[in-house]
Amino acid sequence: MNRILSYLLIGLIFSSCASKEINNIEKTVEDYYKVFNKRQDLDRFMSFYDESIVLEDMINGDRIVGKEALRNFFDWDNSDFKNLSANSLIVSEKITQENKAVVKGYFTRFKWNQTEFEAMHFTTILTFDESGEIVKQVDWINYPSTLVDYNKRSNSNKWIK
Repeated sequence: MNRILSYLLIGLIFSSCASKEINNIEKTVEDYYKVFNKRQDLDRFMSFYDESIVLEDMINGDRIVGKEALRNFFDWDNSDFKNLSANSLIVSEKITQENKAVVKGYFTRFKWNQTEFEAMHFTTILTFDESGEIVKQVDWINYPSTLVDYNKRSNSNKWIK
């Protein structure tokens, strides 16, 4: 009987730890998208990422490695970007499990230079390290055909190992 109670206690401890990890990731993901949505504090936004972050944009074929390269890739300070909505994005679905989150939603309309772009669906997989920082981000974004030159883009299939 003591052995059964010991196994139950160990199981409860492990499930409690897993539950805490998921709750922490859920909170981090929520905070991450709140900061992203406002698009005002790039330093705070970048604080969610590990120094060795890898971002893979499957549609455009971009593979960005390292926090500084990612900061340059996001280019939030570019005055050519104008948000046309109170929100930069809308999250419609979040799934978290262990150290990963899958987030689905859409970016709202925006203007780049003088061109207005429609809302775009996105699905993102975020992978977190033990300290709760994002170490990998994989994006699928439904870019309008005017934003992606499918004849010149990098081929993300080359990343298959």
